[in-house]
Amino acid sequence: EQNSILCKIRGYLCQSSTMIYRWLMCMACIDRCFVSSNNIYLRQYSNIRFTYSIIIKIILIWLILPLHNIIFLNIKSDLCTNTTRIFAIYHSLFTIIFGGFLPLLIMILSIIFIHYNLASKRKRRQRNLRYIQERNQHIKILNNRDQQVILMLFIQIIFYIISTIPWMFFLIYSSHTRYLTNKSINRIVIERFLRYLTEIIILMYPTLSFYIYTLTSQTFRNEFIQLISKLFYRRQQLQINYRSILTQTDNIENIQSNSN
Repeated sequence: EQNSILCKIRGYLCQSSTMIYRWLMCMACIDRCFVSSNNIYLRQYSNIRFTYSIIIKIILIWLILPLHNIIFLNIKSDLCTNTTRIFAIYHSLFTIIFGGFLPLLIMILSIIFIHYNLASKRKRRQRNLRYIQERNQHIKILNNRDQQVILMLFIQIIFYIISTIPWMFFLIYSSHTRYLTNKSINRIVIERFLRYLTEIIILMYPTLSFYIYTLTSQTFRNEFIQLISKLFYRRQQLQINYRSILTQTDNIENIQSNSN
C-alpha cells in the first residue's frame, strides 16, 4: 500500500512539474515574440504584472490536470503503471499532445515570428540611422544581440526535440503493447530499460538551460561573469566593513581600559 501511494505521488509530481516547466518555457517564447514585435498593442502584454498572472495560471492548471495520475496509477508487475488499457491510451495521448506536440509547435512558431520581427527591426534601423559610422556600430551591436537570441532559442528547441522525441515514441509504443501477454523476458527487460532511459533524458532537459545559455550566448556569459564579480566584490566589502568595525571596537575598548 505504501509503494502504491508513492507511485501515485511520484507520477503526479513528475508530470505536473515537467508540464509546468514546458509551458512556462512556451510562454517565455511567446513573451519574446511580443517584445520583438512592431505592434505596440502586443508589446503592452510584455510586462511583469501580466507575466506573474500567466505564471500563476499555468501552475494552477498543471496542478489540476495531472490529478488523474493519483486515481489510475498503481503498482503492477513491480512497475508503477496505469491500471486500465483505456486510461493508458488516454494518458499517452494526453502527454504526447500537451507535453510534446503543442509545446514544440509553439516554440517553432515563436522562433519563426521572432526571426521575422527582428529582421523587420534591422531594416527599420538601417533606414532611420543616417550617419554611416554610427549606423554600422549601432547596427552591429543590435544585430549581434538579435542573433544570440535566435541562436539560444534554436539550440533550446533542438535539445527539446532530442529529449522529447524518444520519450514520445516510447509512449506510443508502450500504450499499444502494454497488455500483450506473449512478451519474452528479454523484451520486458529491454522495454523497462528504454522506459527509464527516456524518462531520465526528458527529466535532464530542464537542467540544461544554464549550460545552453552559457555556451551559446556571449551576452549571457558576460552578464553571468559580472554577477559573480559583483557578488565577490560585495562579499569583500562586507568583510572589510566587518574588520573595520572590529578594529574600532577594539580601539574603543583599549581607550576605555587605558582611561581606567
